[in-house]
Amino acid sequence: MAGKLKKDKEKGTYYFVLEAGKGANGKRRRIKRTGFKTKKEANAEMIKLETELAINTTTPQESNMSLGEYLDYWLDNYAKTNTKPKTFVEYEKIIRNHLKPSMGHELLNTLKSIQIQAYYKRKLETLSAQSVLHQHRLLSKALNDAVDWEFINKNVAKGAKPPKPIKTEMKTLNVDQLNLLFKSAKEKSPTYFPIIYGAGQTGMRKSELIGLTWQNVDLKSPNPKLYISQTITEANGKYFFNPIPKGKKPRNIKITPQLAKLLSELKIEYDYQKKVFGDTYNPNNLVFCNSRGNIMAPSEITRALKRVLKTAGLPDIRFHDLRHSHASILLSANVHPKIVSDRLGHSKIGITLDTYSHLTDSLEGLAVESLDQMLD
Repeated sequence: MAGKLKKDKEKGTYYFVLEAGKGANGKRRRIKRTGFKTKKEANAEMIKLETELAINTTTPQESNMSLGEYLDYWLDNYAKTNTKPKTFVEYEKIIRNHLKPSMGHELLNTLKSIQIQAYYKRKLETLSAQSVLHQHRLLSKALNDAVDWEFINKNVAKGAKPPKPIKTEMKTLNVDQLNLLFKSAKEKSPTYFPIIYGAGQTGMRKSELIGLTWQNVDLKSPNPKLYISQTITEANGKYFFNPIPKGKKPRNIKITPQLAKLLSELKIEYDYQKKVFGDTYNPNNLVFCNSRGNIMAPSEITRALKRVLKTAGLPDIRFHDLRHSHASILLSANVHPKIVSDRLGHSKIGITLDTYSHLTDSLEGLAVESLDQMLD
């Protein structure tokens, strides 16, 4: 945005011409102000107008704004400052790879629910219902904000019907199968055995295991514990360190003597590698790292688990199902659901009871049998 200050020789006054970008018709826009008695007065008014225009041009013009332009504006003015870094990266990726290529050219104020519905139908040809639902939620939130900011009068995404994802069936390993998995992992995948073993022994999430540091491992107390104070997540090839919210205490998990023994052996190896390679090895002080001392990629952990399962002849499960297996084994052993809930880090015991209702129903059956034997 450039301005030119000139003197009107006939009138003896000053004026300026300011370049103000392009108008709604696409043509170059200029603003002219005349009649200033002094050069200083004209320059001050020009600077003031330049500032006003700079502020106004950061907001897209509603009349000819495309959906793509608005989504860029929403990312910059809302998502960047109101979401976690990982969430922002995921939103930006969805907008760049999906929403803008398909609907970015549509005008924001003429967008129809039926156009969004057609978009969902097309996307379901290549994406899961869960992925399309995630896109719907993003788009609906962005258009809600467009209503709040008075760009549009109505959120048309509310009129579109997103697909209902099929709930992923929980698959669990029993005690014998889990022990077989541990044995096979130790033999066939020594690098990833510790994290697989840790998942089955504690029920921790993958992100919690990846983010566990040695500062949060207590092996010296009579009851060894792990403290969950951060997670590490990955999005679009980038890693994000996510500390627990301020004011919230780290979750602690008591561990078995077997796991404590494994961690003690890992700590000895860690100290040795640190002594040899110095601070360049495992700079984040992680308990579970790859052979180079770097963060374990979630995809590599999954692939390692799949290989071990196949070698051992075990059912194909997700890494997250090790968490479900841990909880199922404890509940089947009549461990109180509150204890299981605390180990898993559920905010409410009701979440645990709902998630594992198939087990709690059978446990209630055992309770009824006990009552029948004790009471007349």
